[in-house]
Amino acid sequence: KHVEAYKTLEILQEEGKIKHIGVSNYAVEDYQELFAEGIKVKPAVNQIEINPFLYRKNTIEFFQKEGVVLQSYRSLRDGKAFDDPTVIEIAKSHGKSSAQILGRWCVQKGFVYMPKSVKKERMVENAQVFDFELSEGEMDKLDALTAKDAFATFEGLYRKCVNRDTSKDGSMDGVKMNITIN
Repeated sequence: KHVEAYKTLEILQEEGKIKHIGVSNYAVEDYQELFAEGIKVKPAVNQIEINPFLYRKNTIEFFQKEGVVLQSYRSLRDGKAFDDPTVIEIAKSHGKSSAQILGRWCVQKGFVYMPKSVKKERMVENAQVFDFELSEGEMDKLDALTAKDAFATFEGLYRKCVNRDTSKDGSMDGVKMNITIN
């Protein structure tokens, strides 16, 4: 289970074998469970999906208040948002690509932005997010792109793939069913 694994990482940190501890896909309740079980060292980073189409504001605010750095994965939504009219409109106004707009949104929100690409030209393009700034109005438009069904999809995936309490026998006994979704 994740708590035991985390405690092992704390021991390795005490021994000087690792510098920092990070987590991935942690919901607020996963994080709180660590502390309820007596961990001593706060995670330095939590890698979660963050983009304008899955903007989990309450979760993000919680981790930011805790001082946990948020690293965004799927910042560019695997290219699935490049044709969104709002993103295209903002991209045109800045002479940038849709990928650069999504990347800049992450940067302006204070997230660690690490886009995935295997093509050198896209890597270069994805890195060009520091020479412009999105206006408050543009950020608000992007913030509003998360549809309600995105939260339901996230919840389903969390329960299916990420749940840290799944029993070995496949039953739902002890499985965390109530998590902060947005």
